[in-house]
Amino acid sequence: MSKVALILGSLRRPGQGIGIASWLTPVLRQALNNPNSRHPLQSKVDVVFVDPTKPPLPLGPITDGTHVPAEIRDPAKHPNPAVREWATFVSSCSGFVVLSPEYNGSYPGELKNTLDHLYWEWRNKPVVVVTYGGSGGTRCAALLRSLLGGAFKMQVTEKGVAIKWPKGSGNVPTEGEAPEWLQAFEPDALEAIEELKGLIAKSKH
Repeated sequence: MSKVALILGSLRRPGQGIGIASWLTPVLRQALNNPNSRHPLQSKVDVVFVDPTKPPLPLGPITDGTHVPAEIRDPAKHPNPAVREWATFVSSCSGFVVLSPEYNGSYPGELKNTLDHLYWEWRNKPVVVVTYGGSGGTRCAALLRSLLGGAFKMQVTEKGVAIKWPKGSGNVPTEGEAPEWLQAFEPDALEAIEELKGLIAKSKH
């Protein structure tokens, strides 16, 4: 069984992230395992939610000056045990969905730190960018796409998801049915996931 990681980029609690992830996870799981799609995958795919508040995250800023991540190609060679665990997990994933809020026109610092602790582990991995915010997080998405596809050489899907929520709607519930305004973004999510499946299928050949 292969796996796709859904990485939440914000430590903020309460917030919209956990609720959006609760809605997106089953959508992601069902779409990835749909044998009737344009890009059916040969093996079952597990979706793993990465909560940045739980080990091995948060990793915090890089304080070890003995090396830079680009110098380490073997996940087992990272000197910090938490980083080593994170590197091993990332290496084991077939693809990623990065779910991030927009903070003042950019992505959260904790997400950047999470990414920056590794280098080769991200290379060539397929990824979908999903952002959320009052304007859909489009500025954050543009910066993330540049970072992931440029610096880390990941395969970023052309299709992303920009979730804009209505003012005064409150936090997305973490259990039960998602609000209608959020469900309206499911077609965008399905289109992006289908593209992700295509990239995963190609990367396995």
